[in-house]
Amino acid sequence: MAQRIKTSQEFNQFIAVNAQNPNIGNDIMAMRLACYEAIEQLRQRPLLIYASKFINALPNTPNNIDISDIDGFTDLVKSVRGKSKSIDVLLHSPGGQPDATERIVHILRNDFEEVHFIVPHSAYSAATMLALSGDSITLHPSATLGPIDPQINGTPARSIKRGFEKVKEIIKTEGPEALPAYIPLIEKYSLDLLEICEDSEKLSKELVSDWITDFMLKGKEKHSGQVKDSVEYFSDYDTHLLHSRPLVISKLKKFDLNIYQSEDPLTELIWEAYVHINGFFGLSAFVKLYENRFGVSWGTQFQQMIVQQQPQGQLPMQH
Repeated sequence: MAQRIKTSQEFNQFIAVNAQNPNIGNDIMAMRLACYEAIEQLRQRPLLIYASKFINALPNTPNNIDISDIDGFTDLVKSVRGKSKSIDVLLHSPGGQPDATERIVHILRNDFEEVHFIVPHSAYSAATMLALSGDSITLHPSATLGPIDPQINGTPARSIKRGFEKVKEIIKTEGPEALPAYIPLIEKYSLDLLEICEDSEKLSKELVSDWITDFMLKGKEKHSGQVKDSVEYFSDYDTHLLHSRPLVISKLKKFDLNIYQSEDPLTELIWEAYVHINGFFGLSAFVKLYENRFGVSWGTQFQQMIVQQQPQGQLPMQH
């Protein structure tokens, strides 16, 4: 039986003690897969892993949800096709593109009648959108979702819109002579980008509204305005102020969605999975991971200008 590592401290101690072991990569991978198996036995459905390195990631790390994720999710779904009509997806991501998220939801729903999301640490922006496409979301007590306002080139769309709105208001009140001071902003963000922001915000709201209606509240009597109020809350940048504002379960209970806080033994297991995944990112050049117990284990590497240890296990590299 593979050794169990349940905390970040235990993981770091294991690495320190076994640093010279030539099989350490395979040993760590075996422990990761054993944890996945324990979650599957408890939940009685296959588990898919989609995780990105964004805790302590360097700027410009390609860790966002984008069109490249289609390949990973296609592999994950194919590997468990026919095994169950219900799956769990462990999700750890800073978010990304709404259109890529829509395609991922289609891939999952094309094969599975039920899709349940597990968030051990964080799922922000489009990752929150993805989670809200599930039949349920289970959050570790330390985990959080975030506002669904989309990002444009790494900047929240609402922040870009507010910049334009501020310039417009200042010019209105102070006159055209105030315009030169804001030329750098106007040059940085074109009017075309403003339209993209507005369209992205609208798309995010429409998608989440449809997904909550079709999946999260499927077969349930919906309260008056429940879907609209939920979507408005998740997309209300003016209330949340920060793109990464934590939306913990205590803030979400009032919407009566299928969002739950995990309990032991699941709580311990999903944190164990996170410790292993985060530890893997810390030891390797990988910034995305698609993985399960059914033969899928690969990801995206990003060569950063810092000294790193070699990747563990037998994961191939995607360029």
